[in-house]
Amino acid sequence: MALSAHDAYSAGGGRRRRRGSRRGALSEINVTPLVDVMLVLLIVFMVSAPLLTV
Repeated sequence: MALSAHDAYSAGGGRRRRRGSRRGALSEINVTPLVDVMLVLLIVFMVSAPLLTV
């Protein structure tokens, strides 16, 4: 099983972040809202597609 870049960085004893540094928090993307929006768009398109063909 291959390690991702994040796993390799944390397991490899990478540089430690300073306490005042907020760069790590800004570089991570929260995926949950993205998935929610994509599911809503999928439902909207699935409902509207049959209505457009009539």
